[in-house]
Amino acid sequence: MLRRKQRTRFSTNQNNSIFNKLKKNFLKILLLTMILFMIISIVDYNFGGENSIHVDEENRKKIKEHNLEKIYMQKNLKHNEVRIWVLNNTDEDKLAAKIRECLEKGYNWDASLKEPRDIRGDYTIFKQDNFGRNDQFHMGFINEEYTKIFIHNQKAEFKTHIQEFLSFTGFESDIIKENYDKELNNERDITIILGKDWNNSNLEYCGEIRN
Repeated sequence: MLRRKQRTRFSTNQNNSIFNKLKKNFLKILLLTMILFMIISIVDYNFGGENSIHVDEENRKKIKEHNLEKIYMQKNLKHNEVRIWVLNNTDEDKLAAKIRECLEKGYNWDASLKEPRDIRGDYTIFKQDNFGRNDQFHMGFINEEYTKIFIHNQKAEFKTHIQEFLSFTGFESDIIKENYDKELNNERDITIILGKDWNNSNLEYCGEIRN
């Protein structure tokens, strides 16, 4: 019985000794662990990037091989349910009609690939006109130098359509303004007011209208 107690006591003392050492050197161990993780991250960042580049190249090859880009462009998000007004705020004659046809039929170009590609248009244009006094009354003064896009539909699910519209036109989100006036919302979801910079976007490729 005495021997068993002595062994137990020796084992407990030994465990306490190890615990005390760990407790005493906790900060050192933590620091070494952090340094180790930093080294692993640096090595992975500098030498693991080549693998991700290789994967991206393979993905691009697969997309081209299976023509997935064209399949993606044929996706149906029911663009024809989006009510759009196209208003011309420039001196260019029949610009609203030209952009209307572009939104309804599409265009043949891909700025990123620098080569022709069929971009489908399937939007519904409820009205095309010049930007007049009545429009200015509802939306305020709009500088004719800049294109503006007004959003009238404030439903959360409509945000997807906004992103799709920006993608089609090639404009950035910084030209978007929100106008949730009830009268405007009852008759349209989006108003695009074409300024003199309209051709600084995908709309400049609307000269080759898709049949």
